[in-house]
Amino acid sequence: MYIILIKGFRRKAALFCLVSMLWILMFLMSGLIIKNSLLMKVTINNFLTFSFPLEFQIDYIYINEQAANKEIEVNSTFVKPVARKFSNYKSIEGHFSFDYPSSFDLNQKSFSGSDILYHIDFQNKSLNVHGFVQVWNLPFALEEFLKKSKENSTQSYKYFSEKAISVHDLPGFFWDYAVLGNDNKYYKGQEVFLKKGSNMYRIAYFTPESEWSKSHSDIFWGMVNSFKSY
Repeated sequence: MYIILIKGFRRKAALFCLVSMLWILMFLMSGLIIKNSLLMKVTINNFLTFSFPLEFQIDYIYINEQAANKEIEVNSTFVKPVARKFSNYKSIEGHFSFDYPSSFDLNQKSFSGSDILYHIDFQNKSLNVHGFVQVWNLPFALEEFLKKSKENSTQSYKYFSEKAISVHDLPGFFWDYAVLGNDNKYYKGQEVFLKKGSNMYRIAYFTPESEWSKSHSDIFWGMVNSFKSY
C-alpha cells in the first residue's frame, strides 16, 4: 500500500482560485474600459455631429428631401449607415399630415358611401411592404368600435396584442399581430388608431412575417409619431 501526502493543497488551491479571479476581473474591467472609450462619431456636413457607444447600432438615417445633398461621415474604421430620405404628405381637405420614406409610392383612393373619408395607400419599390393611412367618420367611442371589430373578425391570427397609447395628445390604441393571408403565409401587421372629435385616424403597416425586422418597426413608428391633425 502506498500513501501519498500532498502538502499545502488547500493553500495552493486557494491561491490558484484567487489568481484566476483576478485575471477574470482584469479582463472584464479592460473590456468595460475599451467599450466606454471607443465611440462612433457621425457627422452630417456641418449640420449635425454626435457620438455614441459601439454597443449601439445605427441602421438608417432619415434625411428630409430638402436636405438631400447632405453627406454622412463616420469614423473611417466603421461602416457608414444607410441614408434614407423622407417626404411629407399633407392633406388640405382632410386636415392631416404625416412623414413617409421617399422611396414609398402613395396612392389616394375614394370609398363613396362608406365611413372612410380619406384613404392613402403606400407601398415600397420591392412590394414587400404595404399599408395605408385612413380618416374615418366615427362619432362614437373608439374602444367600443375596436372591440366589435375584433369580435366580428374572421381573420386567423397567430398572435394578437393591444395597448392604449397617445400620439401628440390624441388618445388611441396600438395593435400588433400576425395574420394568415390568402396565400397561406403569415403577415406581420402593426396598426394605430387615434381619435379626435368625430374622426378616427388609422395607420396600418404590413409585411411578410418572415421579413419583419426592427427597421420596419422604426419606419412605422416614424410615420405614426409624425402624424398631425389640424
